[in-house]
Amino acid sequence: MFQICAARRTPQMTRTLSLFAISVVALFTAGCSSEAGNSNVAKIAAADRTVAAQFAQSNGGIVQSSPINSLTSGAIQQRFFSVPRPAEIVAENTGDLEEALLFAQRATDADPKRQNGGKWIEAAQVGLLFGAPEGKAFLTAPAGRALVRGEPAESCPALNVATAQTDAQATEGAFRACLRQVSALEGCGCRVIARADRLLAERDEFQYAIGVSSLLVDPSTGRQVLMTSEERVIEGRPDVRRLWMLGAAGPIGMLQVEKDGRAAFVFSETGKRYDGSHVEDGFRRGRVARRAYLTAKDGKRLVVLVGFEEAELKENSETLLAWNPFGPIELKKAEAK
Repeated sequence: MFQICAARRTPQMTRTLSLFAISVVALFTAGCSSEAGNSNVAKIAAADRTVAAQFAQSNGGIVQSSPINSLTSGAIQQRFFSVPRPAEIVAENTGDLEEALLFAQRATDADPKRQNGGKWIEAAQVGLLFGAPEGKAFLTAPAGRALVRGEPAESCPALNVATAQTDAQATEGAFRACLRQVSALEGCGCRVIARADRLLAERDEFQYAIGVSSLLVDPSTGRQVLMTSEERVIEGRPDVRRLWMLGAAGPIGMLQVEKDGRAAFVFSETGKRYDGSHVEDGFRRGRVARRAYLTAKDGKRLVVLVGFEEAELKENSETLLAWNPFGPIELKKAEAK
């Protein structure tokens, strides 16, 4: 069923987690020396410099999606037109595409001078476009472009950018990629949030947290390490993301997640590796909240939680930390009763 309606307002959590100066020695691995921290910072910086745009083709090769890590000066200087309460243009399946594409066309063709309350804003003011790999790909698109997100965002973790010869082709390509991604998720559709030089969602929905809270947990003891994480894409592997876990002294380790559900974590100091699976739970401040359940060769287990808000961690701590690599949070809650 196609949906187009007035934008709804959802409360945004603005509290951020403070970093605790917790030693990692007694928990999982030896503490990182300053030399090790500097070495890992250099490795991350080197990786950033070498990551190039990678294209995932769809729609017969016409449409291309390209997560990237860096922006050009031309991309940074762009402006986008935003209105206070844009209509939500949502497709729940491919049968809704024709109508969704029509409304997206009308929304971007509307004369800015006749839209009350609308204004042009700088690209640097739009966090999701300036920070997320898909947002950066949107900014650097040479021609037609569109950005489509899973809807509702809190439980539908999909963000798809497409570029093409026209905005119409790009919008269709991004919609189809998103619908494929959420097809197995109950209650999920896809919404176009940006197209050409227009923002089709409220400014609050373009938040993007560069660093988000991350929690490493030893299930056998309940011991926890709280830190922040930063996300990177990998050259040649657009379906893989690396999340560097950062403590007060620098990188503690790296979580790698893949679209097929596989995950691995490696501690920077010792090189000890944990393998397992991960689940995506929707967006929090523009970042995907993730749960990873991992086991080392010696049988030791590790749970990694990324991107959950402080209140959510407190409310759902038992279900989030329960050793169950499968199912959404709602299913885990039901199983815990």
